[in-house]
Amino acid sequence: MRRLVLVRHAQVRLDPELPPQRWELTDEGLADAQRLAASPVFGRVEAVVTSPEPKARATAEPIAAAAGVDLQVERDLREAGRGAAPVDDHAAFVARVDAWLGGDPTPGWEERDVAAARIVGSIGRVLDRTSGDLVVVSHGTVLSLYLAWLRGQERVDLREWEATPLPAVAVVDPAARTIVVPWQGAEGGTKRPR
Repeated sequence: MRRLVLVRHAQVRLDPELPPQRWELTDEGLADAQRLAASPVFGRVEAVVTSPEPKARATAEPIAAAAGVDLQVERDLREAGRGAAPVDDHAAFVARVDAWLGGDPTPGWEERDVAAARIVGSIGRVLDRTSGDLVVVSHGTVLSLYLAWLRGQERVDLREWEATPLPAVAVVDPAARTIVVPWQGAEGGTKRPR
């Protein structure tokens, strides 16, 4: 079975002075990315493709190095656009994400259905140009949209999104469009998203 290995990036440093697409990993996140790269799930990887955002690239680089493949960057694997949405109030941020995941217009955010079409199309294109096991490193909301699409669900389960650690790995059988292994955190990784 060919495998699609989805990776949610490691822990980020929330910097209110920067837009989220420029955030980088914390020292703990960098260490988690190194540990993650040693996982046997990446043993037969043909390609590692990442979002262009620094947090995803820094998570993907050790995986590509350990697999002995060049890291490829795919612009459409980026996180859902949300401008400089503040995240200092966790409850308010989660409520905003929940509304967005439900399809409600969220001022300053990319439309949910546009982000879903982008991530599904991007992963499909990458699968079409590769034949072996593929690793895709991206972001929590768009990967949640992809998994909901696989399941035929209109709505992402907010509890699943909230419970997905940083970093996390899920394994998909792309031919059968089924999730073989649901989200699992890396050994030693951050247990709760921040």
